[in-house]
Amino acid sequence: MSGPQPPRKPANATRAAVLDTVRRSRTPMTVPDIAARLDLHTNSVRFHLQRLIRSGEIHEDRADPDGPGRPRMVYTAMRPAPAPDAEPAPESSGYQLLTEMLAGHLAATSDDPGATASAVGEAWGRYLAARPVPFSRTTEEESITRITELLDRAGFSPARDSADGHRLELRVCPFRTVADRRPGVVCAIHLGLMRGALSESDAPLEVSRLDRFTAPHSCIAQLRPSTAADSAGDDDVEALPGWAGRVAG
Repeated sequence: MSGPQPPRKPANATRAAVLDTVRRSRTPMTVPDIAARLDLHTNSVRFHLQRLIRSGEIHEDRADPDGPGRPRMVYTAMRPAPAPDAEPAPESSGYQLLTEMLAGHLAATSDDPGATASAVGEAWGRYLAARPVPFSRTTEEESITRITELLDRAGFSPARDSADGHRLELRVCPFRTVADRRPGVVCAIHLGLMRGALSESDAPLEVSRLDRFTAPHSCIAQLRPSTAADSAGDDDVEALPGWAGRVAG
């Protein structure tokens, strides 16, 4: 009798290649894009994409219409590709469930879920931020570099807008599935995280607003010069159609 067999991997080599291709793309990909990149039949790509969607690795969305006919379906990764020397990531399903439970509880029990979530994010942003050297002045460039590095470590795959240096594109949402259901909580935490980190590092910039999935599959953080007297309004987070919630600063 043979000894115990090692556990099977959850996905075969082809599925892993599909996931890696989507993760490494800087823009959402279509089925033909992936098929051409991997020299696969489109039906095979669709099969593996559906399995990856069910496992929470890939997000499916409709592209903006660019002419007559049905809009194309496009695919983005829920997490960026790991660095070559990175530790293996833990299974995401448990973290996703925990996030959903906590976000749902906060939304149901808090008198102002958005404000509470923003305060939680701000506290963690302050904790994670790199403090400047005493009596030093932090420049805008240093501030943007530091917040970009923090967001990258947190899994947002940020990129600075080349045309507008005060816009940061967050190309990956680590909690996209929960954010779609609880935007008033999850997005408020992310907004607070950025605000707390910038404040703790004495940055001359602040995040004025967070526009959700407007690029069309990325979130946009808009920066502005920090002014103590300028409080953020009720339009801090721009939500997807149908969501009436707002997060106050």
